[in-house]
Order: sequence, then C-alpha cells, then structure tokens
Amino acid sequence: MRTVTVDPRLAKLRRDYPYTARLLCCRADPTGHYVVAGATDGTVQRWEVLTGERVSLAGHENWVRSVAFSPDGRLLYSGGYDGRLLCWDVLSGSVPPVRSVQAHRGWLRCLAVSADGAWVASCGNDSLVKIWSAADGSLVREFSGHVDLPYCLQFVPGAGELVSGDIRGNVLHWRMVDGEVLRKFDAGAMFSHVGDIAPFGGAIGLSFSPDVGRVTVSGLHKVSNAPAGNRRGVAMSFDWVTGEKLPLQECRQKDLDATMWRAVYHPSGFMIGVLEKEIGFWQPGAEDVFHLLTTPDHIFDCDLHPAGTDLFTAHFDGHLRCWQMRG
Repeated sequence: MRTVTVDPRLAKLRRDYPYTARLLCCRADPTGHYVVAGATDGTVQRWEVLTGERVSLAGHENWVRSVAFSPDGRLLYSGGYDGRLLCWDVLSGSVPPVRSVQAHRGWLRCLAVSADGAWVASCGNDSLVKIWSAADGSLVREFSGHVDLPYCLQFVPGAGELVSGDIRGNVLHWRMVDGEVLRKFDAGAMFSHVGDIAPFGGAIGLSFSPDVGRVTVSGLHKVSNAPAGNRRGVAMSFDWVTGEKLPLQECRQKDLDATMWRAVYHPSGFMIGVLEKEIGFWQPGAEDVFHLLTTPDHIFDCDLHPAGTDLFTAHFDGHLRCWQMRG
C-alpha cells in the first residue's frame, strides 16, 4: 500500500461545495461519507463527500451556529440562534428532525458529543452549560458557573469531564457527574470591550492536542480598534496536567486583522487555525505559522476529514471548500 504523505505546504483546493446562504459551521462525519454545514437561512446542508450530492435539512428558525455528529456517524445534532437543539437521521436525510429540544433561552452557541455518544453538551446565551441524554433528549444536568456568555465547550478525551469557555476568557473544567468546577484557566487576555460598553472577543473555540497534553483556546487579542476590526487572531494553550500557560500561537508572517474562529489538531500533531481568509498551520508549540494558505473568502469554521488528508472550511460566501493536504 502506498504511504500517503500529509504536508500542508502542498495544500490545494480539491472540491467546492456551493450553497446559496452564508455558512457558519461545518463538520465531517466520522465515517468520512458526508460533510455538513450550518447556514444563515436556518438550514443544515449535507453533502456526499465523493459525489457532491446535497440534501437540505430545514428545521431551525434562525442561524445554525453549531453542528456535531454521533461517534458512529448515524446522528447529527445542530444548534441554532433559535435556542433549539435538533437531532437528525444522517443516513436517510429525513425532514423533519428526529427530535427537537428547546435547549436555551436565546442563542445556542456550541454543541459537543461525548466519545461514547451517550451525552450531548450545549451552551447558550442564558449563560448555562447543559448535558442532554442522546438516547431520549432529556436534560441530565445543568451547570451555572459562567457569569457571562459561554461561547464554546468540549468533552475532555478519556474522562467524564467537560471544558467550556466564555466571552471574558474564563475556561472552566467541570466534572460531569456532579457539575463541580475542578479548576479554571485564565484566557482573559483574549477579552476586551467595544468602547466602554459591549464585550468583545473571549474564548471562541476549544480543542485538545492529540495526546491531550494541552487544551487550546482560539480567539483574538491585541485589539486596537474593535469596531474597525483591528485585532489579531491567536491560540492560547495550557498544559493540561499542570495548568501552565504556554507560548501564544499566531500569524507573525503577515499582518492580519483576524479572529481565529477555530483551531484543530491534526493527528500527527500540527495545529490548524482559520484566520479570516487564511488557513494557518503551526508545528507543535511553535509561535508562528510554518505555512499560510489564502482562500477566496472569510472562513468561520473548519474540520478535518477522518482520514486526515483533507480539510473542510465553511465560508461566508456560501461555499464549503475541501483542501487536499497530501503529496
């Protein structure tokens, strides 16, 4: 069998999956057959990766901001600014959804599914983190430790624990069985204000390195003029065992007014971060990119194909793009 070499410096556009509304989030299913994106028209779009055949899943009444798959790829969860958590049968592509839950008062901002598929976590504008049963959609637990809007959350790999981050840069480490906050990480340098009133920035995304040695918070810092968009995208990581704050990772090769909407880790260890129209690639722990890839339009999310050879990006121009990273 021929060995496939993954090298982001060889990255090129492999396929374009177009849609008519702006795309805010995307995920590849664990089997590699489908890729989905949430749109500003309240739909979730599902494409077959190989053929590009598209199915529209309509059920939300506002923008779809987060999507997540069950580990076997059979179920898809979507969360919208209507505060609802919907569950879809991926294989049939059936409409309406299998289940609909009014999960939060105000916007639902992020979803995550546990590694065993038993739990779905969500956070929203009511400042709550909630755990739902994947089996029947019932509320299992509700955590109320954030004093301001939680933006993101992630299950801790290999543990019955969860991390969540809010607009002020507070990252809380929860024990799921009783909701106790085990510790806090301070990413407050990623928070600022628009003028003296509106909060800006915070912990926008969360991810773990492949060895679970670090937890990474993506977002922005160095805000000089928030209304004009003058800020720099950044990833702030913490040693997962000691809690030590590690060197910041950003793009220093090019002066970018950007937010790092998401950072993901490739199984081989390098980190990928989306910065407006750019995709940045960092070696483990490196403070600057080793490669920067320019795309046609602003990116709001990204995800890796399970094979690790392709990267999907969701764009504000309504296109989902697939970037091949193999030689």
